[in-house]
Amino acid sequence: LRIGILHSFTSLKPEDTMTVISTATATLLLPILQRAFPDVKSYEVKNNIVQANAEGFCIEISGEHNSNNKLFVKCVEASKYAHKPWGDLRRTLLYSRTEARFYSDILPLLKENSSSSWKIAPDCYLAESVLHDLIGEEESAAAKVVTGDGQDHEPKYDTSEKSVLENKGGNLILESIQGNYYQTSPLSITEASQCLATIAKFHATAFGNQEILHKVSTKLCEYGGSYHLKNRNPKELENICHTWDAFLGNIQEAAPADFFTRENIRNLGQRIGNIAHYISDELSPAHKDEFATIVHGDFKAMNIFIPLRDSDNDGDGITKPEPLLIDFASAGVGNGLSDVAMHITHAVVPSDLANGGEEKLVEYYLSELRNALPPSQKDLYPKTVAMRHYRLATVDYFRFVLGRLWKGVTLESFEKRKDSKNAVLVNRSVEAALAFIQRVDKYTEIIENELKIKEEP
Repeated sequence: LRIGILHSFTSLKPEDTMTVISTATATLLLPILQRAFPDVKSYEVKNNIVQANAEGFCIEISGEHNSNNKLFVKCVEASKYAHKPWGDLRRTLLYSRTEARFYSDILPLLKENSSSSWKIAPDCYLAESVLHDLIGEEESAAAKVVTGDGQDHEPKYDTSEKSVLENKGGNLILESIQGNYYQTSPLSITEASQCLATIAKFHATAFGNQEILHKVSTKLCEYGGSYHLKNRNPKELENICHTWDAFLGNIQEAAPADFFTRENIRNLGQRIGNIAHYISDELSPAHKDEFATIVHGDFKAMNIFIPLRDSDNDGDGITKPEPLLIDFASAGVGNGLSDVAMHITHAVVPSDLANGGEEKLVEYYLSELRNALPPSQKDLYPKTVAMRHYRLATVDYFRFVLGRLWKGVTLESFEKRKDSKNAVLVNRSVEAALAFIQRVDKYTEIIENELKIKEEP
């Protein structure tokens, strides 16, 4: 049995490499394919991509009823990553479990509750997860914290004896998204608006629906979002002041002369550390809480397929394709503005956010959310509340960017990533990074004042 999880090939990083697949590896894919398509006799691998934590295949299958069906397959085998610390491997396996469960258990509920025929994501033909003896079925996807006796009770393995990892992972087979779609980053205002309208429709499928959200909370990530504080390595927050100081030292020559000398900017790392838990709590609704919904959790530009403009309906009766979302490995219950804040920061250039552009994008998301909700829910999310959530989420995302992505960053690393569409814009453009810092400084001050008022007797 070969265990695998499938994603789209389009979400690739510069370090991904194209390789030629071995005959042995190709042969072992057939049993997985036959569980979804029993009459498959053979298949052809068109591309093989090796990533840091996975191996992907673009294939065409052939059989009596499956001539030239194109599929995406991406394999994650636990035994291949025995060299990794358990915490890192555990996170990878839980991501695969979450995505498999999204397709098998949650997506049908969202489609049923949707007010439209939008398919939301690529068609899924197989969704499985095999993690017994490694991770319990009910175990949370949150980062584990040592408690009680302080002993390490995690599964044991080493590079010479890793049998506990054999045949562990997940299986997910999806359709190949062909033809009338594209992905890009950064996004124009028009493209960003289309993406925000799409995520608004996604949020509307579960907004305030306690029955669906309860299942989401038990099946997917307990805390929705790849950058949620409880899903991150605690060291990111513990070291955030040191990371910020190092960032200043490495980047300051590219900033205006007085940019990093201002006290509020110079102390931003400490300020973020002081309010990080408060922000996270404010953005972590339970399934019964007000404004709770399902969040995508990793809503970057490369996780949405946008229809090509020339595929519009020209009056010939053919319906224009709608955007499709991919990569649900971090999906769970959360606040929808967390997706919005990540997306805007990830892919919209500073000039489009200036002079009210940022607020207009958030307002557009809100209008599209209201349009997608039933009449009884259209007025449940006031703009003032949503804008507060957006500010909190923007600072929350900054905490992740600083603690994880800006650790050890240099001007040279910005230059190296400048053309990487899969990388967050503020990690590939110094201009975008400085504009992000200014926005976060402003929003942090608002949050700090909010806390002061709450703490007054």
